Amino acid sequence: MNKKAATLSSSLVAIKGKAAAPADAKGRHHEPSVLSASSSPLNFKVDADFRRRFRQHAANKDLKLNELLREALEAWEEKHGLR
Repeated sequence: MNKKAATLSSSLVAIKGKAAAPADAKGRHHEPSVLSASSSPLNFKVDADFRRRFRQHAANKDLKLNELLREALEAWEEKHGLR
């Protein structure tokens, strides 16, 4: 069995944290989300219907889940005069 090592050019090597945004099915590239190095997880439970609706709305608007959550909080703050 003859195995050859693949030769990579320097342009094909990704540097951690510097990877290009992946393209979606339509070939569009997405910018990285607004997460910073100090981001932390937000974990809570919701019922199955809410989860389905939330994920569906995010998908329909081509948003990441954290982007939709951020927009929802900002809209709530604006509605209540907190912004």
